[in-house]
Amino acid sequence: MHVAVVLSEYPDGVDVSRELGLDIVSIHEKEFPDGELYVRILEPEKIKSRNTLIFTTLYPRQERALLKTLLAVDAARRAGAISITAIIPYLAYARQDKAFLPGEPISGSLVVNMLRSSGVDSLVTVDVHSLRVLESFENKSLNIMISDILVTHALKYLVKPVVIAPDQGALSRACYAAEIHKLTCDYLVKQRDKVTGEVSYTPREIDISGRDVVIVDDIISTGGTVAEATRILLSKGARRVVVAATHGLLIGEAARKLEEAGVYRVLLANTLSVKHAHPLIEYVDISHRIASELRRFLGL
Repeated sequence: MHVAVVLSEYPDGVDVSRELGLDIVSIHEKEFPDGELYVRILEPEKIKSRNTLIFTTLYPRQERALLKTLLAVDAARRAGAISITAIIPYLAYARQDKAFLPGEPISGSLVVNMLRSSGVDSLVTVDVHSLRVLESFENKSLNIMISDILVTHALKYLVKPVVIAPDQGALSRACYAAEIHKLTCDYLVKQRDKVTGEVSYTPREIDISGRDVVIVDDIISTGGTVAEATRILLSKGARRVVVAATHGLLIGEAARKLEEAGVYRVLLANTLSVKHAHPLIEYVDISHRIASELRRFLGL
């Protein structure tokens, strides 16, 4: 028997839990005046001897969200949960999957190891930036790919688009969606300064003249990378550019950057509690895909 605990960082976990027919266990969350966090499972008897799913996501306020997750996991373990599966659609720090410069930590692996050490038995993410950070969970992790869902919605605005990854790292995600929709897939060559983080592109010969393009990526942070990619694609003759990204952090003036670069529409999955109100942005509900994959992964 499985039960669910849904933290406030990911309210859409309620919809996933209901689709799976799970009993949702009440939880109390608060912050003390000094900033310390408090979590209490209000019905611990419902967790005892049960397999427990904890739904959360690690943005915004990543450190706070992570600590709250660790507290909830510890509380569930102390309440007698048989097993704990953490469903974390946006796994923060996954971009730091190796030490790029001497003296750096491998933050992504550290975060995952903290989850494992706290009592998480299996981990579920959505379009994690690097699968490398999940290695400590071995066969007890699941990364749900949803780029095909976003491209399905992009087709409302485009005609036989070319699917473009903004760099080689995003190529598998882009081509996964392209293959399902029987579309052409290609990528841009990106260089990132390891110290400043600034991005530049080397032009490639991509035949997109007069064609629609959908850029597929996992994260939009400040929007600089996608904005520059859009400008390059439009300069090469693309008719229209739609962006399909799983996690829309959209920090600062990101939406304005994308609009000024010429992006026609931005499609984002509902992996975060933060929703940005902007005419350019459209959210796509992926709750059904998460529920279906959990049903298969956990044998529900």
